[in-house]
Amino acid sequence: MENEGKIAELLAEALKRLDRLIDQHDETNATLQSVEKRTEKVENQLIKLNAQTTENTRAIFKIVDKIDQITELDKRVKELEKVVFK
Repeated sequence: MENEGKIAELLAEALKRLDRLIDQHDETNATLQSVEKRTEKVENQLIKLNAQTTENTRAIFKIVDKIDQITELDKRVKELEKVVFK
């Protein structure tokens, strides 16, 4: 009888520990799901940011081309003036 009581006590303690482990596992899973959702949001934001960055880069290159055209325009006008006002 005495051994049965000790065995029952040890089994009860093991079950309590198992319950705690299960609770911790559930909490860990919930936290992991939360992190996964936030990671997905960040990934989506990065995709949008990369698209915007690409668009901005293209716009900058267009502006640089326009600046080059304006710079060359001054040279072309000076050459025309030389020819016209000889």
